[in-house]
Amino acid sequence: MDDKLFDIFSEETTVPKCVLDRIDETLDTLERTEDKKKETRSTGGRTNRKNWKRSLVLSFAAVMAFGATVFAAEKYMGISSFFSNGGARLSKEAQALIENEPVQQEDGDSILTFTVKEALCDKNSVQIVVEAAAKERGKYFLVGEDSSYDDPVSNLGIDSNQTIEEYAGEKGLTVVRVNAHFEFGEKLGISSASGDFRSQEDDVLMIYSSAVKGNQSSNLTVSCVGVAMLPDAKSVDDVMRTNITFQLEDKSQKRTVTYVPKNAEDGIITADGKVKILSVEVEESEIGEYAAIHYMVLGDASNIALDVTEANGNLWNMTSVGGSAETTQNTKEGVWKIMYEKTDLPDEIGIRAYDYENSIAYEPVMLQMS
Repeated sequence: MDDKLFDIFSEETTVPKCVLDRIDETLDTLERTEDKKKETRSTGGRTNRKNWKRSLVLSFAAVMAFGATVFAAEKYMGISSFFSNGGARLSKEAQALIENEPVQQEDGDSILTFTVKEALCDKNSVQIVVEAAAKERGKYFLVGEDSSYDDPVSNLGIDSNQTIEEYAGEKGLTVVRVNAHFEFGEKLGISSASGDFRSQEDDVLMIYSSAVKGNQSSNLTVSCVGVAMLPDAKSVDDVMRTNITFQLEDKSQKRTVTYVPKNAEDGIITADGKVKILSVEVEESEIGEYAAIHYMVLGDASNIALDVTEANGNLWNMTSVGGSAETTQNTKEGVWKIMYEKTDLPDEIGIRAYDYENSIAYEPVMLQMS
């Protein structure tokens, strides 16, 4: 069989001289290895050089013949890659929890199909990657919902200096604005989400969405909405919607650590007296550190943001999941919630207040693990 395959590939495949030279070098090495092995073995003969060479040439020919389908297939961009775009890293333990292609129910009338490729959650967050693909191929160029015609296609991961308008015009494609996001409301307790887009093909777009959620159940019914808008869309009635529903289980392991101000039982003041830090609860899972900063408003703090730092002042690395701020009814006490990259929790942390209107970073106030 090998002889027949060798004859076929010899006729159809031209093996470059540099490859043949490399094969001969490899065979010389193999033969030297065989000689050394024979010194320590009582039996065994030299491997036939002709058979070795035929096997190596066949391997090269197979790569040349089938490489386009076997080796050139590119995996789509998944949660781990999108997660790391913001500079954070998804741990191997978290990657092992990713649900691949969960069974979904899809309902809608659109020129696109929406498929949930990956999903991941823990108690406080949820992330998905959805593939949007044109039903009629070779006709559309899919871009993010918030894209403009003068945006560079490099924003979508395409290696080109052209704008969206130039790229689509050159290829004769119709631009379709696309998104897939969580359904906001009480069901998952999601009020806002962040997203990102990467072009897989001109008419296939990978969509990433992540959010902090209020529903902390371990078994979730996740509802998403896929939208598509043609250039002539004039109102919401022209937006094509696809409703997607699937089940997702929280398989993460969790523990909670509380930090309290050092040498200040009733809190510690920062931001020129505008904010008092009361405590910080850090709930960690394989995905990251979910910090809930409890504070009290003492003045006009509408332009103040809070962040966790190391004891040396270095900021913790925020993830793409982001965070949210909540205040109680009297608007004096609140909770600032942020998801950070997983780390080894230290004995001490800092809370840095930042005035983003005036670009003022205040000295972090220190808290210790209780």
